[in-house]
Amino acid sequence: MRFAYERQPYIVGGNGPRSRIDPTATIGNAHINATSGIVTIGRYSMLGPGVSLVAGTHDMSKRGVERKRAILDEGHDITIGNGVFIGSNATVIGPCRIGDDAVIAAGSVVTKDVPAGAVVAGVPARIVRRIDFADG
Repeated sequence: MRFAYERQPYIVGGNGPRSRIDPTATIGNAHINATSGIVTIGRYSMLGPGVSLVAGTHDMSKRGVERKRAILDEGHDITIGNGVFIGSNATVIGPCRIGDDAVIAAGSVVTKDVPAGAVVAGVPARIVRRIDFADG
């Protein structure tokens, strides 16, 4: 089932080997920058509208136009596990791993790994609680 808010994500860096999106994932109008790493989105994960996944960066030691051209090729991967929910307008900056079934609150900025089953919120995002799953 497709929802009305779902749109194809805007992917910078190619929709091929740098972005691996499971077909069961639900993605709103996300911006995925995979120029400096690989972005992986696992099974049944959900991204709300306005989510940004930023696995792209520039060499900050350069200046002017050289900085603009100095895009790093690797090292900033973002891996989103299975069953993850990322709320509207959240930003995830690589390198970063988000564990299975984690929840990222709307508007949060994730700059480091998130453990499985954690709920994170804020700027920068911090763990606010752990999820107690009904099935143990």
